[in-house]
Amino acid sequence: MSEGLKYPPLTEELRSRNLKSLALLFGPGAIIASVTIGSGETVFASRGGALFGYALLWCFVGGGIMKFVQVYTAARYITLTGEHPIERWRYLPGPQNWAVWILAGITLLCFPLWLSGLPKMLGGLTVWMFGFEGMQVWGDERVWGTTYVVVAITLTLVQSYAALERFQTVVVGVLLLSIIVAAIAVQPDWLAVIYHIFVPSLPDYQPWVAEKYPAINDRSPWIEIGVYLGAIGGGTQDYFGYIGMLREKGWGLLKEKVEAGSEGVHLEDSAENYQLGKRWLRAPFTDGLVSFTCIVIFTIAFMVLGATVLHTQQIVPASDKLLSVQAEFLTLLHPNLVYLYQGGVLLAFFGTILGAYELYTRTTYECLRPLVTRVRELPLAALRPWVVAYCGIGGVAIMWLGGNPVAIVTPAAIFGSLLTCGLWCLLMIWTDRRFLPKPLQMGSGLLILNLFSGLFLTCWGLRSIYELIVG
Repeated sequence: MSEGLKYPPLTEELRSRNLKSLALLFGPGAIIASVTIGSGETVFASRGGALFGYALLWCFVGGGIMKFVQVYTAARYITLTGEHPIERWRYLPGPQNWAVWILAGITLLCFPLWLSGLPKMLGGLTVWMFGFEGMQVWGDERVWGTTYVVVAITLTLVQSYAALERFQTVVVGVLLLSIIVAAIAVQPDWLAVIYHIFVPSLPDYQPWVAEKYPAINDRSPWIEIGVYLGAIGGGTQDYFGYIGMLREKGWGLLKEKVEAGSEGVHLEDSAENYQLGKRWLRAPFTDGLVSFTCIVIFTIAFMVLGATVLHTQQIVPASDKLLSVQAEFLTLLHPNLVYLYQGGVLLAFFGTILGAYELYTRTTYECLRPLVTRVRELPLAALRPWVVAYCGIGGVAIMWLGGNPVAIVTPAAIFGSLLTCGLWCLLMIWTDRRFLPKPLQMGSGLLILNLFSGLFLTCWGLRSIYELIVG
């Protein structure tokens, strides 16, 4: 029997079979859920429902499932080896580090785009909430957006990871409860909901869109739907950091300081060790499953509300009303519930921005580790001010240059949350088969899901890029 790394004993939560113990495993996934709820679900799910009715439910549900597959395959790899999968992509055939440079480059370039569009949306929400429309200073959404950026940066530099995790868990719970109640209360056509979840279709804009929203009508449906697919559940700008965050939990070999060579991590070759490694996978699976279940449920609820309430009135979240028109989701129940909506969305968006700075710091660290020796040797805390400054200054600069928030985040969604996610899935297949021993490799079901997700997201991303550049 060859010598190699052994998996540690399971924690008490993993040895237990009750739901309460499994719930304790939910942590880093809460950050992913709350970070993506801000834009992908609150804005784009309701916008998709407003434009296309129930027809694109398959897109949002399928997108959430594909993103879960993407994240889980990487999470299982780092749990089994203690090594971030991006470290393996250095050894793809071809020029040295070419895949890492491409994915890391696209991902890092998208940071300021997300952190300019999102604060601007939040600034517009604040102007509407407090009735500042028309005021010279306080009526400028960029002023409020900049304020939120400063507050988020300050909190990022002083808070602990544990505090962030607890805060985001509360955000997810409160939002899920309120929006699900609203979706049930409006009494949607549940047969249509179920039908469109399972039967894909590719609808076009209805005639009233050209009359009321010519800018949207001029936008290719491939791009519009591509942004939905990119925004739902997040993208590589979130996932590289999320996989790195798992080190905080210490699952499997995550407590080991692994520095493997071209052949990968060497594990003890025994049936007992492999079986123990598989049992550790319950931890990342549970964290990811709970996270993306929350995302998909929240998405369905917002899209159902968009289709039931806004589509019938031919109202679309657009321009400077990306968040205000959705207030009707709750005011239909009682006028005073507008305050619940305003507070909930304000909390969701600020949680998105706050969580993004921490995630992007970790994403930068994981992306640059394989490329820059000095970064590999740096503690995370030393890198954080530089990343926060880059994201904050770049995001505020783009925000003040102007532009529709949807237009600002469109390239980031298509390149950094659609194309790169598809490539990630395909690279994980190569990583799994090349560097994991056969007993620990993905089963046929997960492999097929990963292959389908990779091809679907990559091909839709390429078509959206074509429409964005040529169309």
